[in-house]
Amino acid sequence: MSTSGRSSAGQNDPDSPVSLTTMQKVQKLFSSRYALSVGAQAIMSGFHFGLNIFLVRLITPDNYGIYAYAFVLSLFASAINNALISTPLTVYTPVVKDEDERHKQEAMFSTLNLMLFVSLVLMGVAYGFISEVARPITLSVTLFVAVYSARQFSRSFGYARLKPLITASGDIAYVIAGISFIAIIMLSNGNTLTVSQALLSLAAANMVAMFIERWRLHGLNRRWLTFANIKNYGHVWTQSRWALIGALTTLFLGQAHSLIVTWADGPKAFAPLAAGMVLFGPVRIALMTWQNMVKPELAVALSENQGEAVKKQIKKSAALMAAAVVALGICLWLAWPQIHEVLYSKQYSDQPMGYIVCVWAVITLFAAIYNAPSAALQAMRDFRVLAMASVYGAVISGVLVTVLLYVFNPESTLLAILAAECFMAVYLTRVMLNHLKKDWQ
Repeated sequence: MSTSGRSSAGQNDPDSPVSLTTMQKVQKLFSSRYALSVGAQAIMSGFHFGLNIFLVRLITPDNYGIYAYAFVLSLFASAINNALISTPLTVYTPVVKDEDERHKQEAMFSTLNLMLFVSLVLMGVAYGFISEVARPITLSVTLFVAVYSARQFSRSFGYARLKPLITASGDIAYVIAGISFIAIIMLSNGNTLTVSQALLSLAAANMVAMFIERWRLHGLNRRWLTFANIKNYGHVWTQSRWALIGALTTLFLGQAHSLIVTWADGPKAFAPLAAGMVLFGPVRIALMTWQNMVKPELAVALSENQGEAVKKQIKKSAALMAAAVVALGICLWLAWPQIHEVLYSKQYSDQPMGYIVCVWAVITLFAAIYNAPSAALQAMRDFRVLAMASVYGAVISGVLVTVLLYVFNPESTLLAILAAECFMAVYLTRVMLNHLKKDWQ
């Protein structure tokens, strides 16, 4: 990776005030503002966790499979947004010193975000007219997926401005609104909740969160949305196209079982795998949040030639994340009889939920290990390396899932996801360390 993008600030004097300020930000991710931001994310993760547990117990496996599959689709839409819009926003705009130029770039990304939102809605509506699935379900899934993707950009805007507390306020607003909407629906319908109602409630809650975030960023006396000509996106596209390939293949390597099992055997067969993943959903969201928060600050630190300090931070973060997942796995193992009785005994008593949860624990461990190296490579804008790694991982995952499903059963496909995640952890860590040693001394 070429280092031509580095600024001269801090290159000759690594102890300059600018350099110290940048690295203090990187090394104090859990200081007051980041602790509050992570705390808000934890509240949001807890809300999703509680809602998933509630729905696992309330609705049938077939309906829960539809709900979980809607989240899979939203992850793919969010991955497209993250690759083409949100990640470029967080790694390009923070290092722009000219305020007018920065506003122009932000406006360009806002325009692209709106275009993606409209495209997702149109595709979902078109599918609803030709699909045999009930139209309320397809339309609610469509709106949820489109809004979820747009919220990815809104959350990243706060991080790009190095103001994570703005994103935190949106997360808290999302939880309050989501609980309120669901409670109102259930009180009105005799304590029942359909899949469509749940998804529409979450979509509306995300809209409330985006309103709060935009208001805190821009206030009421300024234009909330500024649009721009996207012709200047060309120089970003040369890198973001690799980010898009990487994002989609990374998601596929972790979700191949979701797509293939659902397509082959239906939502009911996918439901136990999704139900087992519920216990690790908050961890996945926390890993994504940490990565979104740290990317802009790593980009600034690397532009100031602080590669060695970044390497130490990445190693420390990876170790802490892995330790946290191991601790969670031990807690789940100790409390498993109670967890199974409360969560799975009613709807999934005929499924090997112990095995499913155990494999998910190991999968999450490897995902935690390579989360920090992935963030560093994105901050270096080395999207091609990330893309090729995830392409290899996606091939491993897709082939093994197909073979295991054909030969054995749906739960065996999780071993394919494990193999792909293990490959990514080893490959990305090695590449990241080599890049920091070679190009960012």
